[in-house]
Amino acid sequence: MTNHEKIIELNKIWYSLIGGDHHKDRDCHFRICTHYMYGDLVEFEVEHHGYIMGDREAEFKTLEEAEEYLINDVFKKGILEEIDLYIEHYGDLEWDQHGQYNLEQLEDLKKKVIEIVPD
Repeated sequence: MTNHEKIIELNKIWYSLIGGDHHKDRDCHFRICTHYMYGDLVEFEVEHHGYIMGDREAEFKTLEEAEEYLINDVFKKGILEEIDLYIEHYGDLEWDQHGQYNLEQLEDLKKKVIEIVPD
C-alpha cells in the first residue's frame, strides 16, 4: 500500500470515528503543502487545524517524510488515542459519544489501523 493509499484509508477511519454525533469540519481536513522558497529550497508542510487533535504543523525536507509524519504521528496516533478514549468511557451515558460502535467494532478498528501502519 502506498503512503497515499494509507492516508486515504486512515482518513476514512478517522472520519467515521469523529463524525458520529455531528459534523466536525475542522477535524476532517489535513494538508501537505509544498513550500517553494529562495529559488531552490523546498519544504513540505503538514497542516491540521482541528478541535480534537488541536492544531498541528510540521515541516519536512521530503514529501515522504511529511507523509510518514501524517500517517504515523497524526492519523495512527490520533485514531488509536480516540478509540482508547471511547473504550475507556464505553457505556457511560453521560460521556459516550459513540453509540455507532460496540467494543468489538472498536477493537476491530484498532486492528485495521495497525494492519495499515504496523509498528
